[in-house]
Amino acid sequence: MDDARTHPLILLVDDDDTERFIHRQALEPAGFEIIEATDGATALEVFAQAMPDIVVLDVMMPQMDGYSVCRAIRAMPGGRNIPILMATGLEDVESIERAYRAGATDFITKPISRPVLPYRIRYMLRAYRLAEAQRLAGIGSFRWRPRSPQIECSPEVLQIFAIGGGTSRYSARDLLRRVYPADRAVLIRAVRDALDGAEINLDHRILTPKGEIRTVSLQGELISANGAPRYLQGSYQNITERKRVEIELKTARDEAQTASAAKTAFLAGMSHELHTPLNAIIGFSELIAEQALGPISPSKYIEFAQNIRAAGQQVRAVFVDVLTMAQLEAERLELQFESTDLCAVAAAALKEFLRTAAAANRQIVLEKSAERLAIHADQLAVRQMLLKLLSNAAKFSAPDSTIRVIVTRADNGCPRVSVADVGIGMTAEEAASAVRPFSQVDGGLARRYEGLGLGLSIVSKLIERHGGRLHIDSSPRKGTQISLDFPALGRKRENRLPQNKWSGLAEVRQTCLDEIERGEAGPGFTMLHHAAMNFGRRLVRRF
Repeated sequence: MDDARTHPLILLVDDDDTERFIHRQALEPAGFEIIEATDGATALEVFAQAMPDIVVLDVMMPQMDGYSVCRAIRAMPGGRNIPILMATGLEDVESIERAYRAGATDFITKPISRPVLPYRIRYMLRAYRLAEAQRLAGIGSFRWRPRSPQIECSPEVLQIFAIGGGTSRYSARDLLRRVYPADRAVLIRAVRDALDGAEINLDHRILTPKGEIRTVSLQGELISANGAPRYLQGSYQNITERKRVEIELKTARDEAQTASAAKTAFLAGMSHELHTPLNAIIGFSELIAEQALGPISPSKYIEFAQNIRAAGQQVRAVFVDVLTMAQLEAERLELQFESTDLCAVAAAALKEFLRTAAAANRQIVLEKSAERLAIHADQLAVRQMLLKLLSNAAKFSAPDSTIRVIVTRADNGCPRVSVADVGIGMTAEEAASAVRPFSQVDGGLARRYEGLGLGLSIVSKLIERHGGRLHIDSSPRKGTQISLDFPALGRKRENRLPQNKWSGLAEVRQTCLDEIERGEAGPGFTMLHHAAMNFGRRLVRRF
């Protein structure tokens, strides 16, 4: 079909000029485009050139009758499935049977009713488009009357089951033999349930005569109306390729999870192996730099020791970030939730940051909307998030600029802490990229700013673990404000322990304390009971 065509195109094939005129007068006002042919040979040429949407074909024509034209069209490219309406004045069954054997889609007897013809063609086109969609999707239909030895199948069903012969009826028993042996019982049970009124929605395997295993999707339901004989109607679709892709994706996901677990285990092991020598390097370099055992000469050695200490601290910080990110991605980082004051945690983080070299000669202010703002959080994690945000603010802003730490409530009432700077800022695309692991706004080899690009990724993951959200408000050359919104204390939390972790006990403890204050025993005590039972089982298995 021509993509630029706006109306269905009909090829009228009839040697009678009057008949063609009558058909045209009935079809053109109904929105169809018409092309004509006066004989079979011309019809084949026009069909090859125009590729019509449907053919209305007269049976009785000189030289090449309609049956021959129909067979020839079916053999042409694009003619295998095109709807063909045979128009004939012959009403005997033999003529109708010959039309179907030649490949006709339907037949209509002359004289043709002008008002009926457009609707007949619309119906055929609609049925054709539906059949084409099913064929392209590999969907076939079937109908079976209970206790009947045969099933009415569309050609697509027979193709799915690799059955030849072209018959529309097939033995139900033989079809069942094509079902993979391990799936037959499930299929039979589904059919029995369908006869009791249930719908069938089942994937099962079949075996072709060549031994190929295919996966098919079966859907069906029982049809019964006004006491008429019941029958089971449904469809089959070949989903072998889809299942193969699903299995490959699942295998890839499992392999990725295994690799992630191995990566986390490797980093956990390396944590011990690297921390010990790093701590020794940092510790001894501090002793040398501070001349703990007496003066050192020449003084250049003191500068070397300070450089060693700074490099060791930098390596340790990078390694801690990588390990933290790996644990967060594997959901193995343990957090101890408790009721705490966001204002106090922000003040402690600010005090700790002021002792670092990044805060030298900077003005950093703490702004609070209240003296106390309660949250349910892991204090160390909140302090770690704030330190990373402060470090980023210092890294990407001028040394003499001001950094603000703001503790307040968001518009929805949730506790919020923000770190704002007047540094280089980011575009919306850069802000979205900045929260992805190992992604940096300045990612070139000659970039001005050091780091692996894990800071915001860790902050984003940690605030998600708290049930909160991270917001970035930034503009290039104007600065950045990054806000952390924590859940309000009144918001319900999930009453379950984290799977495969021992880290939920602090949260359970807090829930139980809250229930004691309210004078009730609720989900917290249930969780505590289950936690104690799991703890006991693990002790038994360990010893």
